[in-house]
Amino acid sequence: MKHRIGRHQKKIALFGAIAVAAFTMLTGVAFAETASTSATLTPGNLSITLALTAGTFEGTLNGAPQTLSSTTFSGLNAQDARGSGTGWNVTVSASQLVNNDSSGHDFALGSLTMPALNVVAETSSSAVPGSLNAAAAIDNSADGATGGVVMAATSAEGQGMGTYDFTNAASWTLAVPANAYAGTYTSTVTTTLAPSTL
Repeated sequence: MKHRIGRHQKKIALFGAIAVAAFTMLTGVAFAETASTSATLTPGNLSITLALTAGTFEGTLNGAPQTLSSTTFSGLNAQDARGSGTGWNVTVSASQLVNNDSSGHDFALGSLTMPALNVVAETSSSAVPGSLNAAAAIDNSADGATGGVVMAATSAEGQGMGTYDFTNAASWTLAVPANAYAGTYTSTVTTTLAPSTL
């Protein structure tokens, strides 16, 4: 008797399973449960990840004005990981070129010219900066504290989010006057990455 009851219960269970499967197939109804997930992103930094390296110029005085060129200046990398889309700008300035061998016989302000920049956005970064300056003199004050040139700037919300590689579109140049004194001249080039005020 117990054996028959067990077999009867198995038949009922099998019939029930078949009935549920048939119901699902015929009605398209399935049973599911849901669970929610989330992602929290913390703001990162606005930073120069690879700094501009200042190069050098070499030339021989010839009694006439001349323009020296240098390809030894590097580019730079700017990174905006703030996740705000508010933009930024790159300003470059240089102090006056001072003659270390003949005191007082320095280059005039506005003698050192930085070329325009090319920019490439790294993978999945947003639009490249919307404003790139043309070549410009950057040694516009004795100490370089004022007169810097904004060489690259974002101009619209959502630009400049990610990492960007800047390279020189041409050579850096130095205007040498006919009455320049011989000697070694030095200057300090400063690159500043700051939140945009546009």
